[in-house]
Amino acid sequence: MRPLCIQACLEPRRAYNGVELRAHFIRQTFGLHGDAAVIFRGPACVRAEGLLDLEDRDSHDFIVAADMLHLMVECFGAPLERMVLLQRLVTALACDRLRTALPAAEALSVRRSGDDVFVGDEKFSVSIATVSVVSGLIHAGFNIDAAGAPVRAVGLARFGLDPQEFATGLLHDLQQEVNGMIEALCKVAPAHASASDNRGRGAGPAA
Repeated sequence: MRPLCIQACLEPRRAYNGVELRAHFIRQTFGLHGDAAVIFRGPACVRAEGLLDLEDRDSHDFIVAADMLHLMVECFGAPLERMVLLQRLVTALACDRLRTALPAAEALSVRRSGDDVFVGDEKFSVSIATVSVVSGLIHAGFNIDAAGAPVRAVGLARFGLDPQEFATGLLHDLQQEVNGMIEALCKVAPAHASASDNRGRGAGPAA
């Protein structure tokens, strides 16, 4: 695990259609090298054949939104299992940030279900974790204007929330969590060996 470089670049806006979820997209587009997370803004349109979730593809689902924040993460050498865990962390952080930003009455209806965030029965986010030949990848989309969505959905505009503030705050939250995990890895001592582990070993010093 390595520290994440982060960048929020909401202008100029760019559409997301699924091909952006590939190795080195962040480096080629935003100039960040190594493990990184970025957020850009723009519409989303991913047809069924472009979906990486096989259940959604088989169901002929699709993703459409008039305006979204698109969080992209790339971690080199990371296995899919780690990226799925990181995807769940991103979702939980987004859920917490949205809940904190809303008035108490509306905040109570914000909830996480797996890797999705809902406000009541309206969907706020979409996300997927996958791998390339060289890296683990995540895309998470957070609605600003959910117009065109194929399901009941809600966005930041409904609540008058600032997309730039949400984006920079979420990236900071993610970076702090990753840095905290790295710090935890560096300060923990190994577990103590049990008596049975040493049974049968000689009393002399180790080689």
